[in-house]
Amino acid sequence: MGVFYFTLLFIVSAINLAVLVVRFRKQQNNYMFYVFFTIVIAIFGHLLLSLSTSVEGAILANKVNYLGATFIPMFMFFALLQVCRIRISSFSRGFLVILAFFILALALSVGYVPYYYTSVQFVSHNGVGDYVATYGWGHSIFNVMMGSYVIASFSVIVFTAFRRKVVSVKNIVAMALTEAISITSFFVARAMQNDTMVMPLVYVCDQFLLLYICSNVKWYDISSSIGESLEEDNHCAYVLFSSTRRYLGCNNIALNFFPELAKFRVDSLLDQNAEFTIAVNGAFESLDKSNEVVTFSIEQEDRHFTCSARGLPQKFNKKLYLFKIEDDSQVQIYIKALDKNLVYLKKTLAENINMLQIMAKRMALGMAKMAESRDDNTGGHMKRTSEVVKILVDEMRKDESLGLSQEFFEDVVAAAPMHDLGKITIEDRVLRKPGRFTDEEFNVMKKHPKEGAAIVENLLTGIENPYFVKIAKNVAYYHHERWDGRGYPNGLAGENIPIEARIMAVADVFDALVSRRCYKERMSFGDAYGIIVGGMGQQFDPSLEKYFVCCFDLLKKYYIAVEH
Repeated sequence: MGVFYFTLLFIVSAINLAVLVVRFRKQQNNYMFYVFFTIVIAIFGHLLLSLSTSVEGAILANKVNYLGATFIPMFMFFALLQVCRIRISSFSRGFLVILAFFILALALSVGYVPYYYTSVQFVSHNGVGDYVATYGWGHSIFNVMMGSYVIASFSVIVFTAFRRKVVSVKNIVAMALTEAISITSFFVARAMQNDTMVMPLVYVCDQFLLLYICSNVKWYDISSSIGESLEEDNHCAYVLFSSTRRYLGCNNIALNFFPELAKFRVDSLLDQNAEFTIAVNGAFESLDKSNEVVTFSIEQEDRHFTCSARGLPQKFNKKLYLFKIEDDSQVQIYIKALDKNLVYLKKTLAENINMLQIMAKRMALGMAKMAESRDDNTGGHMKRTSEVVKILVDEMRKDESLGLSQEFFEDVVAAAPMHDLGKITIEDRVLRKPGRFTDEEFNVMKKHPKEGAAIVENLLTGIENPYFVKIAKNVAYYHHERWDGRGYPNGLAGENIPIEARIMAVADVFDALVSRRCYKERMSFGDAYGIIVGGMGQQFDPSLEKYFVCCFDLLKKYYIAVEH
């Protein structure tokens, strides 16, 4: 009967391990797997002990048991830390691993030296093998380790319950129950000298509780859920809810947009009086009725958010509601302003689409000039860079091997004046500052490519040729990217940067070098030539070097004429 008992527990523990591997193969807490695996080993050791018929066999079986039992409390503690989202130093982890191996070495020394057990006697109860041991000093270290894990584990659980709202109360309770059952059973069974029969059953109970926690962690891990559903978007906030309107978590961007989310407890029902709840209630009602994506807006004082919500099907007929929120306040301000002008233009010029296109381009150029007029540091930059682009493009037209159309070249020249259009959204204290920017100011300035591309798209889409709109957007968005990937805003590299933006980058930097600014004098043409050519393959597309070299004399001639 005893052998059947251990065999059954071993089979159940193995099945639980298989369930963990199959159902939770994407589980981020790898320590759960280690706990289950060491439990299977420990129970297998107990099974071997029940089958033993001699003291040598009992000692060998007990060593197999310790191969698992020595590491179970350590892996459970590490798993607890990960569930509670608490980190400890690498030194601490290393110390605990070394301690576990040291105790294992002591346990493996049984039968050779009297450090762990001073003596071992084989006994049999109703045909079930067992042993009676006299403990040595090494076993006292094992008991101290177990007691220390008890104190540390419950300290972590209490700290998490009161200080870590990002952890579900259900998970906290389940982990506390697991620790309580495991440790209490161990010491009670040890005191009753019956741990051989009790501990395998405790281990299996632990597995069932940990499977529940794995399921719960999977359910509430927002980063995992978002990662399976959407590509990473550093500009968007994500907030996750259950279909019963329980708050399940959010990313850091969401906390920046809506600080009141920090007051929400994970796994709790929404506070119906909270401003955020009031804003999204309508979306919940739509999601309950349909599986379609729900889009809506949130107006918050001077900020405007564009939102979309969708249901994410889960196993066992469960569903999550994922809210994606993007702050487009600045873009909306300019879109509204532009819309007023566009309504007038569409009414008055509906019969003349060519004139409408001309007016739209003039408006974009006017806005670009407005942005330039606000910048004391770059007077005339738009006009000069446009001419540099034209000279470069005229040289490239001669190379038929490029396979680029005349329409492309013409559109690049036409789009060049719009490359700094986004600077109209940058506040004066940054835009008009002479000298070097601080890191904070530079981060503000780095927003202008994205803003410029958005303005170009909203101003010209539906009016201009889509091909031209694409080129103009690319020129505005990517002209600060670098060939080596160290540019901004997206850190694109090589041919991932559109060719039109690579051309614009050469013109932009060359003009900055040979033009006088309030904080610097003009650089000589020779020095500027050296910097541009030297930057080919790093900052600039190396394939553009030959065109720049061929037209350098024309560029120099143009700038000399401008100076006079």
